[in-house]
Amino acid sequence: MTPGRRAAAVLLAVTAMLGLASCAPEPGTAPADPSAPTAGASAPPADPNAEPTCETILSESLVAEFKGYGLEAIEEPFSFGDPATTSIEGGVMCTWGAPDVATDHGVQIFGWAPLDAAGAEKWQAFLTEQGWTRSDEGGLAVYTEPFAPVPEDAMAYAFGDGFVKVAAPKQNLAVITWP
Repeated sequence: MTPGRRAAAVLLAVTAMLGLASCAPEPGTAPADPSAPTAGASAPPADPNAEPTCETILSESLVAEFKGYGLEAIEEPFSFGDPATTSIEGGVMCTWGAPDVATDHGVQIFGWAPLDAAGAEKWQAFLTEQGWTRSDEGGLAVYTEPFAPVPEDAMAYAFGDGFVKVAAPKQNLAVITWP
């Protein structure tokens, strides 16, 4: 196994464990307060006008782990497909992977953007028209791509109060910590 593929496999395993671990309460504990930050969540930015970046929408420890495996983030505008026509101002979409490995295996996508109610309505209608499947999960409207070859690897958008986030695979929505 090449070093790039090994790093990608480790990354996939780590993010899957983080995603699953953040969903399950400790045995014998009360259900978590949904308004409380998740374990490993980063603090809100000191500047309330700060914009999200690939390194601030995830916890510092996860970013350090990715970098430790030689992974880098490609930062692009947050979009619902073609950035030229579906971008959200003030948002970011990040593709983490090994730059020296030409593959889409093991690549992780994370993104966050501010979104008002009218924007949420517009983009949820857009995803519905494209055949994405909606579910309500933990107070979020989650849209999952219907055409993923492996359902566990599906990309998903989650709409909350004043924001939208994206992750691929879907379980990684849980590790996006931007306020």
